[in-house]
Amino acid sequence: MRALIFVVAALLLVTGQFHKAFDGAERYGYMADIMPAEWGATNLWLDSTECAVERGVWLAICDKGKLVPLSEYAIADDPGHALLLDLWAMAKQSRATLPDVARLNTLLDTLGLVALAGLLFALRAYLASLVLLWFGPVEYLGWMTTAPHWAFIGMVSLAGILPLAVAGRDLGLLSRRAGAWWIAAGVVFLALATLIREAIGLMGVAVTLGMVVLLALRRPWATRRLGGLALAVALAVAAFTTPKWVVLARDLSFDMQRAQIVPTHGLSHTLYLGLGFVENKWGIQYDDYYGQAVAAEIDPSIVFCSPEYFRLMWKLYLARWAEDPGEILRIYATKGWELLARPTMYPGPPFGVVLLIGLVHLLVASAFGLWGRIGFVQGALIETACVAFFGLFLAQAMAALPSHNYAMPVNAWVLVLWGVIAEFVARSLLRVRRAA
Repeated sequence: MRALIFVVAALLLVTGQFHKAFDGAERYGYMADIMPAEWGATNLWLDSTECAVERGVWLAICDKGKLVPLSEYAIADDPGHALLLDLWAMAKQSRATLPDVARLNTLLDTLGLVALAGLLFALRAYLASLVLLWFGPVEYLGWMTTAPHWAFIGMVSLAGILPLAVAGRDLGLLSRRAGAWWIAAGVVFLALATLIREAIGLMGVAVTLGMVVLLALRRPWATRRLGGLALAVALAVAAFTTPKWVVLARDLSFDMQRAQIVPTHGLSHTLYLGLGFVENKWGIQYDDYYGQAVAAEIDPSIVFCSPEYFRLMWKLYLARWAEDPGEILRIYATKGWELLARPTMYPGPPFGVVLLIGLVHLLVASAFGLWGRIGFVQGALIETACVAFFGLFLAQAMAALPSHNYAMPVNAWVLVLWGVIAEFVARSLLRVRRAA
């Protein structure tokens, strides 16, 4: 009966906005014949789907009869969108279009919304789930483009499924069977999130690891059995390696030109150039071409975004830390404050206020044992996940850049936080009324 209630609520609250976004993708159809997509990698994804139809290969470009890895053209681009579009093109035996890209973003965001709300419902955080379903469609599906960034809010939602499922099963909030299914789904979702955006997959692994540590610490030493928790960490790490295995499977299946360029974003490149987002003593610039020029000056034989390039970026980044850690901390503080001082959701308070509310509420409610008193233990683990993702998005802003485009996906967890607090208040009032 609970599952039926959730399905009805999801259909009533999500379907309308989903159809609006999905059908609205047709507006990109007019661009197909007169101009390419604004996001350069999108055009390469579509070229890849043509090769997928002709040769049955994924993540490749057909260049004069040769199969060339897509990463040689779509430089420092995560493979998720291209892979899914290739599979879709092979299934329907026709090249993908710009409307297909927009529809894919819509589907990914809808999956993230419904999956996260569904897990909240399964954890019996009913009001939090309904708050997410009520306000989520506009935030998740209110606008859609053919760039990859508009799928990130859905992927951030999926990245949180595994840690919540592991905690829910460990605390007995999910049955053994339901917990196993949700954990399996969480592994698949984390793999998908990593394919779409490597940084988001890393967030999912970090939150899973943090949740496992908290669960381990709450167990008495005498009865501490960590096999299941260790398995959860291993599954998270395995899911994070999915892009590597997808590319390896392609290389083993087809006579492919050897790739020189890494088919993901590459963390060291972002960390080093991220120092150039604000004025700095080294003159570093947040510009891909700056990184390319620096590498060429040091060693002209280094190919941009090759493994050698990323190793060089690590050396340069660590060298800046060794040279002047105070300057780096100043840069990070400047970028962090830029995110904290403005809202990620409009209308809404600055992100720093949201983070403070979540952190203070979690600490106070936990310190006074309020979660257990009102019968809302699941609220503690959900709010812990919210605060963890807030901290990771702050870290991302400090390490890379604090632009709204990259911060906006955190709004999935902002909505969850408001839902948890609303349910906390409702359960507290209900308990007071019963006591009276």
